Amino acid sequence: MNYLSFDIGTTGCKCQLFSDKGEILQYLFEEYDFKTIDGCQYVDIHAIEKHLRRMLDCVSEKYEISSVCISSIGESFVLLDKEDNVLFYPMLYTDSRGEKEAAEIKARIGEEKAFLTTGVIPHSMYSLSKLLWIKNNHPEIFAKADKALLICDYFGYLLTGKRVIDYALAARTGAFDIEKLCFSSEIMKAFDIPETLFSTPKRAGSIVGELKKEWGIGGVLVLGSHDQVCTTLGAGVLQAGDTVDGMGTVECITTVFENKPTNVEMGKQGYPCVPYAVEGLYCTYILNYSCGSSVNWLRKKIMHGYKGDEKDFFAYIEKDMKDEPTGILTLPYLGGASTPYQDLNAKGVLINITTETSDSDLYKSLLEGTAFEMRLNAETVADYEIYITNLVATGGGANSHKWLQIKADIQNLPIKTLRSSEGGLCGCAMLQAVALGGAKDLYEARGIFVRYKKEWIPNENQHNAYQEHYEKYKKLYKTVKEFY
Repeated sequence: MNYLSFDIGTTGCKCQLFSDKGEILQYLFEEYDFKTIDGCQYVDIHAIEKHLRRMLDCVSEKYEISSVCISSIGESFVLLDKEDNVLFYPMLYTDSRGEKEAAEIKARIGEEKAFLTTGVIPHSMYSLSKLLWIKNNHPEIFAKADKALLICDYFGYLLTGKRVIDYALAARTGAFDIEKLCFSSEIMKAFDIPETLFSTPKRAGSIVGELKKEWGIGGVLVLGSHDQVCTTLGAGVLQAGDTVDGMGTVECITTVFENKPTNVEMGKQGYPCVPYAVEGLYCTYILNYSCGSSVNWLRKKIMHGYKGDEKDFFAYIEKDMKDEPTGILTLPYLGGASTPYQDLNAKGVLINITTETSDSDLYKSLLEGTAFEMRLNAETVADYEIYITNLVATGGGANSHKWLQIKADIQNLPIKTLRSSEGGLCGCAMLQAVALGGAKDLYEARGIFVRYKKEWIPNENQHNAYQEHYEKYKKLYKTVKEFY
C-alpha cells in the first residue's frame, strides 16, 4: 500500500507519497497566489484544485495510490450554495473582518462560557466571527448558504462528495463543543445559524469514503486535520508532555495534555484547548510571531545579506559565535507579542549592547530571546497543568544546530530533529496506515514513519549560566510596556 499525504497552505501545497514501510517515494511542492477581490485577499481554492489535480496525476503516473489524507490551514472557510457554487471565498485568518461580531459573541455568550465550551476566546480570526460578518453585511449571500467548508473538508468534499471535518479543525471555527465533540447547538441557535451549515465532525483518521471516479486514481480518503495537529503527530507526539516546536517564520509549540482546562485565564492568554488526534488528549498552541522572521530581519534589513568571505550568511555569522551567554536581553516581538501577553502593539527590544557588541552577538541574542520566550510560555502553561517534558524541532530553524543547542540549554529540555522537516505529511501517513490496517495503532505507525535524526541534550553549566539572564528577561516586557 502507498499513502499520499497533502498539506494545503494559503499560498503553497505539498504532497508526499509514502510506502507502507515508511519510505518516501515522491515529494512535490507547488505555489499559488492569493485571490484578490475588491482589494481584499482570499484563499484561491480554484488555483489549489488545479495544483491538487496536477500533483495527483503526477504521482499516479508512477505509483499506485491506496489512500489520500489532507492536512490544512484552519479557520478559513468557503461558503457554497445548494448547487455548490461559491458564494464567498475563504477570508484569511488575519483579515480584520469579524472584529465587531467577535465582540458580540463575547457579550452574548461570555468569555468564560465560550472558552469552556469551544476551547477559544471569541476572536475575529475564527470562522464563526467571519460567518456572522457575512450574515450582517451580506444577508442576501448568507440566505443562499448551504455549506460552510474549511479548506480540509472542502477538498475532501471535492474528492468524495462527503462532508466530514475532524475535531481539531472544527475547533478552529469557534462554534465547536470540544467536550461533546459536536457543533454547539446553543451557540448556533443564539446567532440563528443552521447546524447543518458545517460538516459532520469525526476523529482524524476516520475513513471518509472512496475517491470519486473522476479523479482517476481509486483509493479512499482518510480524514486529516489541522496542519498543527498533523505536524505534531508526524513528530511522534502521542502522549501528555510530548511537544513539537515548529521553528518557521513564526514559532509554534504544540504540546499535548490530558485534562480539559477549567480556567478561562488560559484562553485570555491566547492558549486554545483543541481536541487532539489521539482520543482522550487535548493540545494547545504556544506562539511567538517572530522566529525565523527575526533572523531574516537581521540578515536582510540590518546586514543587507553581508556574508564576508563565507559561502552564506549563516556560515559567516556563526563562525565566531561565542559559547557563553551574550548578556544581551532581546524581546523578540518584531511582529508583536503573542502568548502569553497577546499584545500586538509590543515591539522588539535590545538591552545591554555596547561598542564591543558584534553582529554575531546580536544574532545570538535573537536566538536566545526566542528560547527565553518559549521557556516563559512553558512556565505559564504549567499553571494550567500543562507540562512540556521534551521537544521535537521542525521547520527551517531546526536546521541550525547552534540554535537548537541554545534552546536546549535555556529551556533545559532535550530536543530531537526529524529526517524530514515535513512533519505534517508524515502525520497524515500515520493516520492512513492505521485506517487501512497497515499499523494496528498510532504507536505502531510512529515506529514505521517517524524517524529521528539527532538529539541535543541540555548542558548543565550553560543552563546555569543562562539562569540569571532569564530571571531578568521575565521582567523585561512589563518594564518596557509603557513605552510602546
